Amino acid sequence: MTDSEILGLLKERDERAVSEMERKYSVYLRAVARNVLGDDRDAEECVNDALMNVWKRSGESMPLKLKQYLARTTRNVAINRFKEKTRQKRHAPEGEVEADDTVPAAGGDPLDRLTLTALINEYLHTLPEKKRKIFVARYYFDAQPAEIAAKLGIPEGTVNSTISRVKDGLGKFLKKEGFDV
Repeated sequence: MTDSEILGLLKERDERAVSEMERKYSVYLRAVARNVLGDDRDAEECVNDALMNVWKRSGESMPLKLKQYLARTTRNVAINRFKEKTRQKRHAPEGEVEADDTVPAAGGDPLDRLTLTALINEYLHTLPEKKRKIFVARYYFDAQPAEIAAKLGIPEGTVNSTISRVKDGLGKFLKKEGFDV
């Protein structure tokens, strides 16, 4: 079923839309949630919550690109769940440790890595779309400044200065949030 057909079902409030979105995008959406949470069970719950949120909002204006809309909704649900989990862990009584807290993952404390990931995502969502695209292209997709400039139709110097400013801003944001980078 195409995205436009699924959007049509959503507009008509047909419950088949939820099962079609799940059938078509559940693997992708679980990966999005897992990248934020690092846990398959929580990721599955986030996908279910995200699909339910989309269903509840289906009477409102619908997106043009369903996949991106679902991914953004899932990511936001996962970030909220992550913040809730870390808030609970920070306020847990002394002596209580969850089982997965006793096994550090490679590369440091998994809680710190997840917190850092959530904070970087939070910061990136405060940026204008063009700056975010430049930063993500450079650091997530490893694109060279010349490639980014050509793709966006802007001077390479603009790309370089944008990357530098976003990095500085991200560093200040993370420091304010308690991360020394």
